[in-house]
Amino acid sequence: MFYTIENEYLKLTVTDEGGTMCSLVYKPTGEERLWQGQEFWKSRDVVIFPIIGHAAPYQVSGTTYELKSHGVVRYATLSAQAEENKITLSLSSTEQTLKVYPYEFDFSVSYTLDKNTLKVTYFVKSKGGKMPFYVGGHPGMSAPGGSAVIEFENTEHPVMYPIDSATAVTLPELKRFVADKAFFKECKTLQLGSLSGGAINMYTQDGYTYTYKSACPLFAFWSNEEGGDYVCVEPWWGINDLPSFPREITLKPFINFDGGDSREFFYTLTINKD
Repeated sequence: MFYTIENEYLKLTVTDEGGTMCSLVYKPTGEERLWQGQEFWKSRDVVIFPIIGHAAPYQVSGTTYELKSHGVVRYATLSAQAEENKITLSLSSTEQTLKVYPYEFDFSVSYTLDKNTLKVTYFVKSKGGKMPFYVGGHPGMSAPGGSAVIEFENTEHPVMYPIDSATAVTLPELKRFVADKAFFKECKTLQLGSLSGGAINMYTQDGYTYTYKSACPLFAFWSNEEGGDYVCVEPWWGINDLPSFPREITLKPFINFDGGDSREFFYTLTINKD
């Protein structure tokens, strides 16, 4: 089922299948700004929980489990509650989720509109003791040619985590880079941590600016190198899982824990047109 909220700047539609965005229209121009799930990437957005990426089998106290890509929420049907400027979609653990992730939880994602800004908030609560998890977003925003300029509000000195290696690299300085198909053919997915918390601006060839703000410990940048008119700027409270990481989930880098107090994680996305 689809749910829609809007104001004078944005019109957002989400689906209870995976709790994701499926349309984000910038109303001053009437243009769709969310990638519409065509060739080269079938999705539009992904709600990530409790693992990031194509995880190898992992262990909990010596017992082995295996999750699908990006966890369990993206494959579930969530319950929804809509308000004037806000939609919240929720999922609690089930017999099916416990087979692949042996923790009881309450999870929800809310979408709130404030002028030309969308706030996306994830709520995670353990229902049975200390619970390890990753969480994050994966919005694919329209970018003609699959190309955009990424510019940081502050000059950053980030740590880069290669997608295929556990060896981190500290970059001496980074202010801007071009995220195009050639770039992604070389690096696949760019994962950057130790950022200052300043805004990240993405400029597209058709004159749009997407501004991301979040206190998340890591941002990922991705687009299919073969095609697709989109670029993803992904706020992650976690990191793409690698076979070289510890198999015990509690020992994975960037892992979060909740012991029964609901934890909140959020990012904002502001859209402007030149």
